[in-house]
Amino acid sequence: MNCQLCQKELDAYREGLLPDGIKVPVEEHLKSCKICAESYQLMILANTVMDKEKTIQSNPFLATRIMAEIEELELQREQYQRIPVYQKVLKPALISISLAAAMFIGIIAGNIHKPAQHVNNKPVEMMYMNDAALESVAMFSNL
Repeated sequence: MNCQLCQKELDAYREGLLPDGIKVPVEEHLKSCKICAESYQLMILANTVMDKEKTIQSNPFLATRIMAEIEELELQREQYQRIPVYQKVLKPALISISLAAAMFIGIIAGNIHKPAQHVNNKPVEMMYMNDAALESVAMFSNL
């Protein structure tokens, strides 16, 4: 038996599915060929590891712990990205105050530039007139 035929039959040999007419030549070849024997030993080792992996039970709380860690990381990121209180409160307050101050300054500046209206412009003759001397209070009391 050559190495190619032996390699093809190794799986069936390991599982014990070979008929005796093929099983005996495979065993003799494995005893005489070091390369095929090593290949067979590696196959047995790989199957042993895979069988053990199949029997390992997963931790039922693993997914819960992972999700809790993810939520904690997201919460930390949210806390890091939160806007500080001074930006939430002071920024709108300062904007409102600055707008009110700008309006007040605008009104003041507009009134300063406004030309003076005729405030107390009386004719000169009226300033020298004495109304109390012209009419007496007694005249109005008779009515």
